[in-house]
Amino acid sequence: MNIEEVREALIEWENLSADKKNRAEYEVRLRELRDQLSNLQGYYRKGIKEGRKIVAKNLLKKGLSLTEIAKLTGLTEDEIREL
Repeated sequence: MNIEEVREALIEWENLSADKKNRAEYEVRLRELRDQLSNLQGYYRKGIKEGRKIVAKNLLKKGLSLTEIAKLTGLTEDEIREL
């Protein structure tokens, strides 16, 4: 599931929760969906960071300065040095 699908599922479960019989099931599924959404967001942030590191490595190979690379990638100069 992608982030938008998880959000849509959350909305649907909120609508179903109006029925008291479904409330317990709703609460369990809601926790699962929120956990899944949190994981997806974490993976997304990690992917962005890893992509920036790859770009920084390539820029280092091209001879750009640490300052220039930091400005372009949003990484710190220390993070770039560790590459």
